[in-house]
Amino acid sequence: MTTEEPRGQAPAGRDPEAEQEVDFARYAKLLAVRWWLLAGGLVLAALVGYAISSGGSNVYSASATVYLGQPYSASGNIQLQTLQTNPSALNAIVHSEQVAETVANACKAKASQFRGGISTQAVAGALTKNGQNPVVKISVQARKSKVAACAANGIADAVVSKLGVFAQRKINNFRAQIEFDTKSIQGIQSAIGGNSLSTTDKLVLQTQLRADQQDKIAATQLLLQATQVEAPHLLTGAASQKVTARSRRNTVVVSALIGLVLGALLALLWDKIVPRLTFRNGE
Repeated sequence: MTTEEPRGQAPAGRDPEAEQEVDFARYAKLLAVRWWLLAGGLVLAALVGYAISSGGSNVYSASATVYLGQPYSASGNIQLQTLQTNPSALNAIVHSEQVAETVANACKAKASQFRGGISTQAVAGALTKNGQNPVVKISVQARKSKVAACAANGIADAVVSKLGVFAQRKINNFRAQIEFDTKSIQGIQSAIGGNSLSTTDKLVLQTQLRADQQDKIAATQLLLQATQVEAPHLLTGAASQKVTARSRRNTVVVSALIGLVLGALLALLWDKIVPRLTFRNGE
């Protein structure tokens, strides 16, 4: 009569942790003995990845650099937060279907030829504030050189046009004010130079002349700030260059890792796979 071992307990003299250690040691030994499978899988997969990357189709990439501008208040000394300072606005315009179709028509192409290759990147070294970056690079990839360059320039122009509405209206107002001051100054100078006014009237006009001249100088300075600082504009246009659609280094590395893993699995399962294949071939 045998004594049954208590349920839920391991048999006496058997250590589960020791068995796990033995299993891990066995796996490590199998990998060490059959190292050639690991090496072969790694090398073969790396060669396959290299061949795939070498055969990758070439595309053209073009990048345009845009200055987004920094809007100011009417006095010209208080920074404002507008669409120009919102990074989401830039991405919305760049990836807009309407913009893509408009640019495609202008480039005599289809939006599908470049829609998937549009990207934006903040230019390193530009001053950032609250997540905004005033200088960005807009890139487009396409299979045709002219399409890539034309689309990049077209999208950059769309960004400048849509984000520059506020600055452009300020510029128009300042120009109108300068034109008004110029006409007023010319009229006052003509009146002062005549003989029909008294000395008192001429002194009054000279005071008004001085005020108009100061107003014109202030408007001119604000106009310069609006055109050079506040308004977005294209810094550099896009020119296409040939690039490889698939990264050769990344493809080779990923393929080599996959081959290494497959070689390790084959080394661990060698004792189970080879006998079955031998038995089937012997039938």
